[in-house]
Amino acid sequence: MRFAMKFCATFLLAVSLVYAQFFPDSNSIDVTGDAAINVAPDRVRLNFGVETRNKALDSAVAQNDAIVRRVMAAVREFQVDAGDIQTENIHVSLGYDSHDSTLIDYYEVTKGVQVFLRDVSKFEPLLTAVLRAGANHIYDVDFSTSELRKYRDQARTLAIKAATEKANDMSSAAGLKVVGKPVALTAYNYGGGSWYSACCGNRYGAQGFQNVIQNVGGGGIIANDATVALGKIGVTASVTMKFRVE
Repeated sequence: MRFAMKFCATFLLAVSLVYAQFFPDSNSIDVTGDAAINVAPDRVRLNFGVETRNKALDSAVAQNDAIVRRVMAAVREFQVDAGDIQTENIHVSLGYDSHDSTLIDYYEVTKGVQVFLRDVSKFEPLLTAVLRAGANHIYDVDFSTSELRKYRDQARTLAIKAATEKANDMSSAAGLKVVGKPVALTAYNYGGGSWYSACCGNRYGAQGFQNVIQNVGGGGIIANDATVALGKIGVTASVTMKFRVE
């Protein structure tokens, strides 16, 4: 009898140790809180390009260089700092004859330019100016905020509050109670920009479902007769928290 009791006690201890190993947080709850702050963009990054074709490589390059110079001059008319203008994506490709794939039909030269605007009111007139100067590709337009860190911090604070409230609500609904402070926390920041891609004008950076959404300030300052509405961009944060319950 004594042996049987000792065996049972040993068995129960072993089961408890195994349970603790595989289910260490059985008296806890994991929740996720999301928050978004919608703010008016005050920065714009514009990527565009110039493409030229000619049967002679030198002519294609010369034509491209001439147009890019006109485009650069148009950009400088808006008092854009030299450090905010960058040439990129220089590319040369060959087009072959449709009837004889061994014969070169033309040379295609493409040069990309990136412009960073710190004044959103210049966006639409600058875009019009570079197109008139000869740019024939708009690759993407990225709207952002210069106070991204501040708004991400605010969004993270709101996300933590949302997660805490969710933990209390879920525990209460299950007949439990949150005990003490969170025992683990993981934070994620994302968002803070919205852009139009080169493909079909699709707009990305759209906001998904959030626990908390907060609007800050008005829309971007643009002319009354402008045809581009900057709207607002979502600066978002997500946190995962673990609480003990009883």
